Amino acid sequence: MDVVRNSFFGELVHFASGGRLFQFPDQQPGFKFPIDEVQDPTFSTPESGKDEKLSSKDEESSTGTTHRPEDAETGKDATLVDWYGPDDPENPQNWPFGRKVFVMAQLCLLTVALYMGSSIYTPGVDQLVEDFHISVTVASIPLCVYVFGYGIGQMLFAPLSEVPVIGRNWVYLPTMFIFVILQIPTALSKNIGSLIALRFIAGFFSSPALSNGGASMGDMMAPSFVPYGIAIWAGAAVCGPVLGPLLGGIFAQIKDWRWSFWCLMWISGGAFIVLLFSLPETFGPTVLSRRARRLRKSTGNKELTTKAELEFASVTTGVMIQDNLIRPFIISFLEPGVLMLNIFTGFMYAVLYTWFEAFPIVFVGIHHFNLIQSGLSFCGLMVGCVISCSIYLYLIGHKIIPWLMAGHRPEILFKIAFFAAPILPVALIFFGWSSTATVHWIAPIIASGLFLVGGYIVFQVLFNYLGMSYPRYLASVFAGNGLFRSAMAGAFPLFARQLFVKLGPSKFPIGFGSTVLAGIAALLVALPFFFYRAGHLMRARSKYAN
Repeated sequence: MDVVRNSFFGELVHFASGGRLFQFPDQQPGFKFPIDEVQDPTFSTPESGKDEKLSSKDEESSTGTTHRPEDAETGKDATLVDWYGPDDPENPQNWPFGRKVFVMAQLCLLTVALYMGSSIYTPGVDQLVEDFHISVTVASIPLCVYVFGYGIGQMLFAPLSEVPVIGRNWVYLPTMFIFVILQIPTALSKNIGSLIALRFIAGFFSSPALSNGGASMGDMMAPSFVPYGIAIWAGAAVCGPVLGPLLGGIFAQIKDWRWSFWCLMWISGGAFIVLLFSLPETFGPTVLSRRARRLRKSTGNKELTTKAELEFASVTTGVMIQDNLIRPFIISFLEPGVLMLNIFTGFMYAVLYTWFEAFPIVFVGIHHFNLIQSGLSFCGLMVGCVISCSIYLYLIGHKIIPWLMAGHRPEILFKIAFFAAPILPVALIFFGWSSTATVHWIAPIIASGLFLVGGYIVFQVLFNYLGMSYPRYLASVFAGNGLFRSAMAGAFPLFARQLFVKLGPSKFPIGFGSTVLAGIAALLVALPFFFYRAGHLMRARSKYAN
């Protein structure tokens, strides 16, 4: 019952019934409010009907409510609603381990279900070309605009999920419902223009999974365990686009490209139903905001509120625009360190999406795979992701946490990238020049998996370094990074086919194109060494860094 009560569905039913259904413990008869005695203001409990005195303190206590002398916004006394002690079971940080794992699994399901949508139609590109009489480049635009859409969408939905009265679930579930419904007109598209528009909108509404998934992990995990949760969730974020061609290839082979979107609707719709009834709200300030709302109703005291609600009420529209729309661009483009690391993460992300153009050339054009077999060729990337995630989880416990506990600077993280980063250009060269009819098809699959082994670990290092270096402006840094990655990943497929076809000889059709990418990767390999030596000096000169 608790699982459903704390879900989005439970909240809707609770609200619609006026609090009669799916009641919380503090709404049950006989519940004793944990309140300190003394002074003002007063409110009456439903049990006694008498005025109970509240404590006058200027800071939050662990007893459930604290008095704040005056709310600057209203000029009235306000009582802050807090957790019912350090072991309050409603605090996501106090959830049992099994429940946290269950929620983490749901977040991974959400991420996989939505991010396979970016690439799920790519095996049927040739069918799309034939149906709409367009070029292959134009047929790639629906992939690109989807990625652009979720890059832009996170700029809105990430800050929206941190409004106390909204929270994570009121962003996750409504946007996911819209995403599921959008697959119907997408599958029925009559021309390329409508398909492109619908794909952009779908990408826009899929963005909360990418922008808020890591934040949800942080909501319920102790700081020392957050890297583990984010590493696993990031693996799901990689596996989503990789699973897309596998499933899309099956339906494109058996039916046609339109059935890829019907498949996406079924998978995302099934995930939506699971999350609707079982995903709890993880954002602590939102949990407290709802508690305060219940207490205001049951006690009649309209001055009960939360610290987060007071802080949010004091934020002006101009400050919100500055923090959420302007500052991410300023930090991303005017901070040299952030700009360089954004380019590196964006490049790795872009190579992954470039391969949605390269794999059909290699496995369909050279090795004559059918669409199902071509989709299976992406399994090498999934294997690489599992291997790299396992390695990184080991490094968190045996290297990263001990280093940080010993007081090392954040630049110590780049020691891991010393070994992972050089894998990138090697894997790209291996992939490009093994993609020929005289070499067994398993070779480029191994190369692609090898790239992800290095790429995943480097990505985690860079992401964690950004978080540690800019803690005060974390949301702006990550929002800017997400937009940067999406822009690069969305742009690369537009010229990827020309890069491979125009440069490569017929025997090695993607050899020279992959060499160009390997050359860029080789230049970027120098960044971990540079930041290890000079990163602290760049942070010292920055007005945004820690």
